[in-house]
Amino acid sequence: MPGGVAFRAESLYDRRVPLRVLIFGPGRVGVAFARRLRAAGCDVLGFVGRDAVRTRAAVDATGIGAPCGAGDHARAHVVVFAVGDSDLAGAVAGAVAAAPPRPCSLWLHTSGRHGLEVFAGIPGIRRGALHPAAPVPVPAATVDPLTGAAGVCVGDVRSMRLLHGLCRRLGLTPVAGHGGDRSLYHAACALAANGLTGLFAAAADAVRASGVVGGADADAVVLGLMRGALAACAADGPVAALTGAVRRGDAAAVAAHLRALRAQQQAAVPVYLATAGAALALARTAGLPPDAAAAVAAVLAGG
Repeated sequence: MPGGVAFRAESLYDRRVPLRVLIFGPGRVGVAFARRLRAAGCDVLGFVGRDAVRTRAAVDATGIGAPCGAGDHARAHVVVFAVGDSDLAGAVAGAVAAAPPRPCSLWLHTSGRHGLEVFAGIPGIRRGALHPAAPVPVPAATVDPLTGAAGVCVGDVRSMRLLHGLCRRLGLTPVAGHGGDRSLYHAACALAANGLTGLFAAAADAVRASGVVGGADADAVVLGLMRGALAACAADGPVAALTGAVRRGDAAAVAAHLRALRAQQQAAVPVYLATAGAALALARTAGLPPDAAAAVAAVLAGG
């Protein structure tokens, strides 16, 4: 029997039993998971990666485990595939080809785009997906967006308790996911994280271009606005949180915004139009009079 006796689910909750974890992928997610799981008492065996230099760097940067081969998963209770979406199927197939899985081990991936289909046909394993719904920073980053973030778990019946336990060890808040449309879910996550990052950059650049506030102070202005808006959305919902010219139906102000952006920050015009269009839909829901909404819509349509 590969790797000895079958792994029992209870081992995940018995801190006297070191949980052996192997991670495919020495990138941001793999490194973050390795550090957190080790801090939670797990035995992280190491990383499996296609690039030997990058894999060695992950080991050296974390002091965790060693470069491993695909067949080393036979020693692991939990096998984590923290690879790119386009590489996931190949990594799983390579692992299966290298050695039979440990009986009852949990194989999981961290992709927001894929479901459990990537593990189809592999006998004797528990299957799962654990998507950290947070932007994972570079290892040297000074912020920690993972702690308390949602860990969206999808798995077969035998996996869910294990996945929730892993979330807690990782500092994530376990959230039960379902089948659904994974591509739409992934797009929504990209809007929330990458879209917000792009919006921050566009807004800060526009503030600096205005000449009113410059340098790091421009970032502080935008950060304060975004934090306040997000806090209001969390407390009261986006309809109640919406403020500004679109919410007031001030078509003249919206037109002035667009003129200024076209003159000094052309790259931000599509961003402004997209976000103002979304804000207008919220404003209508909030009760903006139809004539005011139509006036704003006309300005936006003129682009």
